[in-house]
Amino acid sequence: MPRPRPVAERPDDTRERIIDAAQEIFARDGFVGATMLEIADKVGIQRPSLFYHFKNKEALFVAAHEQVFARIEPVFRESLVPDGDPFVQLDRVTRTVLAVMAEQPGFARMVARTAVDRHPAAVRIVRGYLQPLVDVSVDFLRRWQRRGVFRSDIDPFFFTLNSWGAALIYFTARDLLAPAPRGTKDRQRFTRSLLQMGNRALAVPRGRRPAAARAMT
Repeated sequence: MPRPRPVAERPDDTRERIIDAAQEIFARDGFVGATMLEIADKVGIQRPSLFYHFKNKEALFVAAHEQVFARIEPVFRESLVPDGDPFVQLDRVTRTVLAVMAEQPGFARMVARTAVDRHPAAVRIVRGYLQPLVDVSVDFLRRWQRRGVFRSDIDPFFFTLNSWGAALIYFTARDLLAPAPRGTKDRQRFTRSLLQMGNRALAVPRGRRPAAARAMT
């Protein structure tokens, strides 16, 4: 009679717990102020165990960002393609980015802290993840400007910068500016507001669009 197969053990989640703790401490203390010892203490492991997973603080800082950008970047590249309804495409990207950021509450504060501290190594790491997404967004906006669907007087870079800035501010300053309880409905209201502002800023009035642009949307 065959022996029963053992129940699969739950994978070790130590690495994920380290990253979660690191995001919180990097957000609070910045790249320079955060210490590997405090991160290890927060996870409940010894400092040598932390170095088993991450060789140094910079490697952990990279992983803390990679965890989020690895989920965001494919959506940018899959959604902001040449064909399709550009407003639907922006809607999908916006909702996905905000949902991911909501699941990782320390992420936005961590990025904002880097923007304030301006530590060269930290800035280099964050820019390395953000710049490709900004480039994809700018190319997307310019493409639809050339087709006459988006207004030509909107600067694609600053539109993208404003969108990222609004998302970061929402997750870092909402407790200071909005005393209402946080939750899914709160984020949904913000998402709708951000999309409405973006659509109104980008859209060319239908009567002013070239015929080819009206046919595509």
